[in-house]
Amino acid sequence: MGKVKSFTILYDRAVDNNVPMYTSGECLSGRIVLEVEAQIEVKALKIHAKGQAYVHWTESNYNSDISDDYTQQIRYFKQKDLLIGIDGSEQITVIPPGRHEYPFSLMLPQIPLPASFKGVHGNVSYWMTAKLHRPWKLRSKVKEMFTVYEQIDINTPLLLSPQTATDETTVCCCCCASGPISLNAKILRKGYVSGESIEIFAEIENHSSRIVVPKAAIFKTHIFHAEGEKKKDRDLVTKLKGEPVLAGKTETWNGMQLEIPQMPPTLMNCSIIQVEYLLRVYVDIPKALMLNVDFPIVIGTIPLHSFNNQATNFNTQYGMNYNP
Repeated sequence: MGKVKSFTILYDRAVDNNVPMYTSGECLSGRIVLEVEAQIEVKALKIHAKGQAYVHWTESNYNSDISDDYTQQIRYFKQKDLLIGIDGSEQITVIPPGRHEYPFSLMLPQIPLPASFKGVHGNVSYWMTAKLHRPWKLRSKVKEMFTVYEQIDINTPLLLSPQTATDETTVCCCCCASGPISLNAKILRKGYVSGESIEIFAEIENHSSRIVVPKAAIFKTHIFHAEGEKKKDRDLVTKLKGEPVLAGKTETWNGMQLEIPQMPPTLMNCSIIQVEYLLRVYVDIPKALMLNVDFPIVIGTIPLHSFNNQATNFNTQYGMNYNP
């Protein structure tokens, strides 16, 4: 970099070197810090902030030795500013030795931006780039990421609505059908935040000749879209196991609690990447297909008004990325 000793981007919200966090419509502000050992000439100091979603994966093509690539990209914004110089001008600015700071301020779009995300096959990323142009020199460039988060308020009628589901199956024993096994389940709402517990109400009627076990689990699914195709990754987040239900008996869950661990919120407002959560209540039946009911749930950032918000601070929970 010649006589340039350091060239950095400092965000106003950055604390202890953590990546700063913003939401749609907020002001992205900070300083470009330029430290030079001796006088330099500068044509321009340019900055731009970008936001985009990017998806890519490769699949083997069994009909040939060439793999199929799937790529999709969406740009949400590109904001530019000129801190030194004039567009289209060859005017030279002389920078004396020492440390110099150039403040910047850019407004993020008002449209709902998807939250920052990093997954196996794609990401939602936001960053700022600063470029220093000097006569007869290669340009100097620096890039710093920032995080965008989305406020998801679970205190909405849709997310506060209860969900119910039921299913039934009949298993065979020595070529003869035994009595049915039925599952009726209910949860009080669709929206939750990390640190809460989901109260599960269920009734398991076992009219078969087998011992069955009721269980519940939360699954996280990443869905990536590119060129008309999609790729899914599903992971088990947490689960619980109830008491065995003997043949001819009935078991009731009257508010069985399944704790939600710390995890990223549901990803919204992105057409090529989704992060979805599912609560599955099921009955494990030996030597038979599992009996289950599924409840889509939304993990938000603004908790229920009556819920103790001791562990839902977004900065504390998620830091700079959303690694699966």
